[in-house]
Amino acid sequence: MIWIIGGTKDSRSILDEVLKVREDGIIVSTATEYGGKLLEDVAKNERVHVISERLNVLQIEGMILEKNIDLIIDASHPYAQNISNTVISMVSYLNERAVAGEKIKYVRFERKVINYGNKNVFQFNDLKEIIKFLDKVENKNVLSTLGSNTLAEIKEISNKNNLFVRILPTTTSIQSAEELGYLPKNIIAMQGPFSKNMNIAMLEDFKIDYLITKESGETGGELQKVEACQECGVKILAIKRPVLNYGIFFDTIEELIKYIAELF
Repeated sequence: MIWIIGGTKDSRSILDEVLKVREDGIIVSTATEYGGKLLEDVAKNERVHVISERLNVLQIEGMILEKNIDLIIDASHPYAQNISNTVISMVSYLNERAVAGEKIKYVRFERKVINYGNKNVFQFNDLKEIIKFLDKVENKNVLSTLGSNTLAEIKEISNKNNLFVRILPTTTSIQSAEELGYLPKNIIAMQGPFSKNMNIAMLEDFKIDYLITKESGETGGELQKVEACQECGVKILAIKRPVLNYGIFFDTIEELIKYIAELF
């Protein structure tokens, strides 16, 4: 059986392609219920089983062994390094104890990093560095596109600057923002990905000076975001993508599917 670690637009495309080239059963996991809802249509396929929860180490080990998973395709978000590290360690642990011919294969798919160029782009190792950077400026309009998970951490930016947050239009996300003290006028609750023109409209309407983002890659709407910022003269504050030792790695779906089709 195949396990696809999902959570990105790419993972859905990978699932569709794997169904064409392999006849195995497939488990697709997402860390959130929202991610599972995006797979409701494909979950009707009898070959596909969708899991919509954050799995712990014991759950991962149990699932791999009980479902006899022999191929793991890690298509999780580039910044979800915790799940990647956990699965890599688990595969190594299980393979050390497996007999010949029963080893689990782990492959990683990760979208290409955008070439930002040097125009109005500042790169940081983590969000703390960005917060420290913005503590040195005042009365600027800042837009965070990091989602609701960082709302608590970035709140201090609003001490000296006007902070806007772009989050999913879900009850949980909006409630979290309100409980943390974000005013409705500073909450942009919309679902992406956003076109270049939509990004430009937001940047201009809110008179944004700085935009906080991650090096998520082209298919995550990052390219349109960067192009909009460069056209509007908005400074980009980007968190660098973490680098892990994935082993077998692909950055195009075509090459990944070719590899999978030839396995076993």
